[in-house]
Amino acid sequence: MTMSPPRAAPTNNNNNNNSNNANTDNDIIFRDRRAQKILWSGVARNDVLLAEAGDDPWDGAVAATARALLRKPATPGYEFHTHRVTPRTLVRRSTTDNSVLKGIKFHVHDHHNTDGTPLVWVFAAVYNPSLDIDRIQVQSFLEKVVGLTELPRDNDPLWHTTGTTLAAQSTFAPILLQRMEEVTYLGKLSMLHERLDASKQIMQDNITNILAQEEQLQRMDEETTRLQDMAAVFQQRSKKVRRMKMMQNAKYGLILGTAVTAGVAIIVIPPLVAIL
Repeated sequence: MTMSPPRAAPTNNNNNNNSNNANTDNDIIFRDRRAQKILWSGVARNDVLLAEAGDDPWDGAVAATARALLRKPATPGYEFHTHRVTPRTLVRRSTTDNSVLKGIKFHVHDHHNTDGTPLVWVFAAVYNPSLDIDRIQVQSFLEKVVGLTELPRDNDPLWHTTGTTLAAQSTFAPILLQRMEEVTYLGKLSMLHERLDASKQIMQDNITNILAQEEQLQRMDEETTRLQDMAAVFQQRSKKVRRMKMMQNAKYGLILGTAVTAGVAIIVIPPLVAIL
């Protein structure tokens, strides 16, 4: 799927030209101090990214990870992606203990849109595995985002149908950022304690919805085949009826023509005989 790339949050650079070297050092320290365990997160409706939040201190590596993650097909559960950061990018950072970024994507398969197209909600996150965060914590974060978006997904047309790219950015991006910071600053045990246990049920619901959609498509295909068969039978019967009518018309014309000829003979011949 094609989505807009994550937008990097502005850094806290000082524009004073007299302190360029100090600013460069401070920028590195600032980035390391602000390094989020979850670097980027976003919520999408099918291929429309409605809201996102995060930073990209890896000069495009976070955005590249997010794009690759979002391109993965929607499944009933989670999808994972690992992005290897180039050495050139690592040189510009003060920490080089890990050369990968990772992404996790979760799906909620909803009912069809009003136009009949499938509706899949996508919840994605990119994280830095070197900062004492594991897959379970990120999955917990995504489950919480699923719960936070349940109300607008069900009731807000901007979310459900009409919203275009980043339509919910102003309202939901701050919530995403707050939750990302909680993952960074809360301890691992706190995150695990607060973890939602809804993912298993959501995945079961996803499978149910996918199977229901497949059954509906199968019924539609069977109905189409039945209508095509009925149309073919109707066409054959129509040809037979037309053939019978044409034959009847041809016979009627033959009989009518014979009668007219006989009538002419009856009417015309006597005078000729009389004249003779």
